[in-house]
Amino acid sequence: MNLLRHRMKLGLIAITLATLAACGGGGGGSNPVADASVSGVAATGAAIANGQVSMRCSAGNVAAVSTQNDGSYSANVSQATLPCVARVDYVDATTHKAEKLHSLVQAVGTTNITPVTDLLVANLSSTGVAADAYDKFDASEVKTYSAERVHTAGMTVKAELSSKGVDVTHLPDDAIGTKLVATSGSAKGDAHDSVLDDIKAKLEEQGKSLHDLESEMKSGHETRGLTTSTGQTGDAVKGKAAYDASCKGCHGTRIADAINAAKILKAIRENDGGMGSLAPSISSAVADDIATYMAGNLGTPSTVAPVPTTTLKTQTINFSSPGNQTLGVATPALSATSSSGLSVTVASSTPAVCNISNGALVLVAAGSCSLSANQSGNSTYNAAAAVVNTFTVASATGAVLPKQTITFVSPGAQKVGTPATLSATSDSGLAVSLASTTPSICTLSGNTLTLVAAGSCTITANQAGNSSFAAAATVTRSFVVSNPTALTSATNGKALYASKNCGGCHGTVPASLNVLAGKNNPAIIQSAIANNMGGMGMYSGLTSQELADIAAYLATPTI
Repeated sequence: MNLLRHRMKLGLIAITLATLAACGGGGGGSNPVADASVSGVAATGAAIANGQVSMRCSAGNVAAVSTQNDGSYSANVSQATLPCVARVDYVDATTHKAEKLHSLVQAVGTTNITPVTDLLVANLSSTGVAADAYDKFDASEVKTYSAERVHTAGMTVKAELSSKGVDVTHLPDDAIGTKLVATSGSAKGDAHDSVLDDIKAKLEEQGKSLHDLESEMKSGHETRGLTTSTGQTGDAVKGKAAYDASCKGCHGTRIADAINAAKILKAIRENDGGMGSLAPSISSAVADDIATYMAGNLGTPSTVAPVPTTTLKTQTINFSSPGNQTLGVATPALSATSSSGLSVTVASSTPAVCNISNGALVLVAAGSCSLSANQSGNSTYNAAAAVVNTFTVASATGAVLPKQTITFVSPGAQKVGTPATLSATSDSGLAVSLASTTPSICTLSGNTLTLVAAGSCTITANQAGNSSFAAAATVTRSFVVSNPTALTSATNGKALYASKNCGGCHGTVPASLNVLAGKNNPAIIQSAIANNMGGMGMYSGLTSQELADIAAYLATPTI
């Protein structure tokens, strides 16, 4: 760990480089995969028959294909650019409700889609919600899902399932790519499939859904005080030994967030400050031990008295689907309640088709409407697992119009004063409308993008449909806009680098490790500060000009 000091401290450039390095992960490439297919099994313990598997990829989304009676499917990805996030939409055979599961496609070959892969995607997603990884697909984020991060996420999911009483003995480390035989009719599934059966049984016993478990993974370990993956205290003596060996050299005798095992694993999973290198040695059990040690008396490890875990109550949402609707016909009242008695918020994720106004459902166009019910919790209750209902909105004649999909590729990082032309198309052939939601940063005239100031530019692409096609789902793209390099001063950047003590962590430029990759790249530095990566929010006082100057200095370190 001491050897990693220069990468793990809250330095300015090291964090940005971790981000740059991660962008190469995830198995994605810059070109479509030639003559290739992705296949696997979709199952919940029983095979998912007649499900619809679709994929959102870095470029070239994959249209839905059907699953067979044994849950198997095969999709041609020759026109897609990996990585992708896969989804299977299906109707649960027991509850008869519409459900969806997700998985990660990093390479051609086998990609299973199960509750385990759904939890894995949720663990990887920046929002902690698997559906967001698909609905709000962000290629730049998915490309950071390196093999190391996926492995760590898999171990975290195993620990979470084990803490719920699930026997994970036969759950493979690679649940996505390992062959799976699901129960189908009279044909029994394999040992891998038996784990899925156990998950379903345990959730039913505890009166929970997979969405509840996903929510608990996201927020269940974020309460105050000591939190561990099992809810039980770890071994404080072992925790001290692990902390001293791997962490003390960089963080000193105490770091407040380390009393939360989930935060320790998250920092490793997201490679904060280069901590991804600790993934092989810091397991969930070791993180539990470290958290227990840090929560007690640091003076004498043998007398550590762990702080009791504060456990928030679980709440669930009851939100019934209003059923399929028809334009021009009065809509039914929506009803969404929580077991906690706290008020529930209902919102539309498909505003081109439907909206919520003063709590009432408003139909806009024919297509597929998705409503999400949420309750964020309070000091007594954890946030509830969101409940999503999706239904069809037919035209006034009762016809269900075919769907259309928008293809809109982000233009990537831009510079102020340099215009860009955007391109967005729909597979229906209808014209796509582009709009800026950040006019102080960027504006649009037709497809011509004008960059006004440094910051984050967000563009939305919409197609409202017509008498032949339903409205398309809105596609949103965000990217960084920076000031032109020509406006920078490398001399001023050198002074700033020294005054902010960047050299204290990274050494003298250009001799220091992993610094020069930040040259002429103020946008990534700015993004890291804005997101407080590795505590870099402490540099929020730096102006865009100053960040550009530092980047210019890194590009000309011998001045």
